[in-house]
Amino acid sequence: MVAALAVALVCAAPPGEAQNDRGDDVRFRLRTAVELVVVPVTAKDRRGDLVTDLERDDFRLYENGEEQPIRYFSVDPFPLSAVVLVDVGLPRAAHETVQKSLGILPGIFAPGDEFALFVFDTYPRRLLDFTRDAEALGAALVPLGEEAVPAPRGSTGGPMSAGPRINTVPVTPGVPSPTTQASKSVKSLHDALYAAGRALRDREPGRRRVIFIVSDGFNSRLNTRSFPETRELLLEAGVSVYVLGVGSARFPLGGTTLGSYARATGGDVYAPMKREELEAAWMRAAEQARHQYTLVYTARAAPGGREYRRIEVRVQRQGVTLRARDGYFAGLPAHE
Repeated sequence: MVAALAVALVCAAPPGEAQNDRGDDVRFRLRTAVELVVVPVTAKDRRGDLVTDLERDDFRLYENGEEQPIRYFSVDPFPLSAVVLVDVGLPRAAHETVQKSLGILPGIFAPGDEFALFVFDTYPRRLLDFTRDAEALGAALVPLGEEAVPAPRGSTGGPMSAGPRINTVPVTPGVPSPTTQASKSVKSLHDALYAAGRALRDREPGRRRVIFIVSDGFNSRLNTRSFPETRELLLEAGVSVYVLGVGSARFPLGGTTLGSYARATGGDVYAPMKREELEAAWMRAAEQARHQYTLVYTARAAPGGREYRRIEVRVQRQGVTLRARDGYFAGLPAHE
């Protein structure tokens, strides 16, 4: 995330928290002549609990191995722009686990947050556009908790038919419909995350942009988007991916497709199996996304055109581990 989003961060920060390297209040100073790189950072202790008492001097920030001066530093929580992305192609047991946890979702968001609801199997579909209305989210989640009744084989419906549905979710006209319990061979993770990332890309600056995806992690060869181009879009838009694994999911950070997205974007992975664990994971993921340190530094020019640059954040306190995105793309955006 560069330039415009950094400017918004500076303008929106509370008094005394967004400061430059001289300690001046820069909330209303617009800087458009340089690109600023915004790096949200999560700090955890050995038990996995958030560490909230670190200070600016505790951090060291590097780009391609070269230390960068931290221009701005903030410890304040940010409002969220979030996409809840639900895998509706799960085996029955995993589907039931997700179904029973959905009721907690309206309660994980704060009044200033906005959220949208997407589902996916072979194709991603938006069920709820961005809103701050928790009741609207609750209403949109209701169909996901109902059991679908597959139409008889060969049935095409008539004039009064509501059309094909997946877990009672209408399928986009003209798009082939997979079965209710979709095979792992027809799910498209890259396409789902790409669609969610595009939806988040144009949200107003000064907010944390996050995707909460619940899935068993199976992916197919039917994706129209690749991992590299999806990762690039997410990094360009400043989106962090938080993975909630269900069913047979095993998500070591960076060791699977979804784990790799979480690591690259500075998100995290939770792999609960029971309903109670999944409910707790929704709450922890939202808390983690909102309560991060914000480090900002000045990007050098990219005379050679678009290029990927590695980011590394270190902390000078034993027993603390950090989550931050692996890098960013300098130069002109490659996406529409």
